[in-house]
Amino acid sequence: MSMRRFSLFQRRVGRDVRAWPMLALLLLVVLVAVGCVLWFMREAMGNERLAVREKLAEAYRGQLALVQAQLLERWNQQLGRLDGMEGAAARFARCVREGSADSVICFDEQGRVAYPRLSDGRDTAANAELFALESSTNKTGPQFNETAARLRDRVNDYAAGLLPSAQRRFLMNELQRLDPHLEFPTQAGEELAARYLEANPVFVHASTLHATELRDVWSVGTSNRLTLALFTTTGLQAKLNNLIHDPALPKGVNLAVISPGDDVMTESTVATASLGPELPGWRLALSLDDRTLFNTEADRRVTRYLVVGSAVIAAMSVLGLLIARGFGRQVQLARLKNDLVATVSHELKTPLTAMRALVDTLLDAERFDEKTTREYLKLLATENARLSRLIDNFLTFSRLERNKFTFEFTRVRPQQVVEGAVAALGERAQVPGCVLESHIAADLPSIRGMSMRWSRHC
Repeated sequence: MSMRRFSLFQRRVGRDVRAWPMLALLLLVVLVAVGCVLWFMREAMGNERLAVREKLAEAYRGQLALVQAQLLERWNQQLGRLDGMEGAAARFARCVREGSADSVICFDEQGRVAYPRLSDGRDTAANAELFALESSTNKTGPQFNETAARLRDRVNDYAAGLLPSAQRRFLMNELQRLDPHLEFPTQAGEELAARYLEANPVFVHASTLHATELRDVWSVGTSNRLTLALFTTTGLQAKLNNLIHDPALPKGVNLAVISPGDDVMTESTVATASLGPELPGWRLALSLDDRTLFNTEADRRVTRYLVVGSAVIAAMSVLGLLIARGFGRQVQLARLKNDLVATVSHELKTPLTAMRALVDTLLDAERFDEKTTREYLKLLATENARLSRLIDNFLTFSRLERNKFTFEFTRVRPQQVVEGAVAALGERAQVPGCVLESHIAADLPSIRGMSMRWSRHC
């Protein structure tokens, strides 16, 4: 490879490498634009789903308000049934056994705790019966079973009010230790009330539900301040769900009570509503079993955004490809221009070198010989004409690129084409040992040739 070709190769490689940053920048711009479109599509689709959900919520909001009013009415009725004319212990047993509350604290007219109390006396008969059971050697005999049944009935008897709450809880645990199959419906209520009394020395008789010092335990007082109802979160949620049972609900529509801190909105939840000031923080959620209606409407709107977004992304990709191709063609054209300039520069250097050598030879001569001088001047004129043709050709290429040069084809004789080619090569053929001859038949038909016409804008 010659030094000139190697230099051209180096310049071409360098230009190709410098073209990559622009292509990388173009690719980055396209990717950023596509990313923005995808983000917009995601946000728009999410907003459309929220809009469809809101429309469904508006359709069911009236029914939610009706159910909410019914639930609050039934809730107040349940609280009203907590009070009664019976004694404190009997009232406690009735409320717990009926499921009106998980546990209750009963007060007297002076506002003192009537049942259950942390410290109280002892029933000696019950203690004697428990001692007899623990001392018995025959745990399956009739006497043992009779004593156990009598003690169990004594523990479950709240009407007489003879057993204090602390002793009742102790006897329940001991009887279950002796017979694990025994169950006491009020035992959980007794334990909850005892834990509440230990953690809350000061009572709040609020008519609205509020959280207590115990975790997941709620309390609410009756209007006459004689009963304080205690609820666990799980028990209260189940109770409220039973209160909202409505056979008039359409098929596939579900209502559920959501406790404070729970996730209100789920995939199937359509609308929610607060249960009101009586139950602060608690909400009523409406959900659909069959989400076909919601999905169909949401998918229809989302599909529209997908189509538009896909069309925009496709248009941007095509536009980016076209720009990249156009840039590539411009780089290739610039490369061709550089190669042309390098070639023309080399071609221009040859006649200039020859002319410089002839001029230097004449200037170095001590005196001018007329014959030699005339010969050198003819050579100078020939090289000058050759240089002019090269410059004219270069200018012609430039005008062709700027669309300021047109071609016009006419009928010409072949002899003219051959004579022009011989004249162009004749100068290079004038070397020792080289003879250039042309033989042209006289009867050749005319051909279509090109003549040049300058544009008006030249």
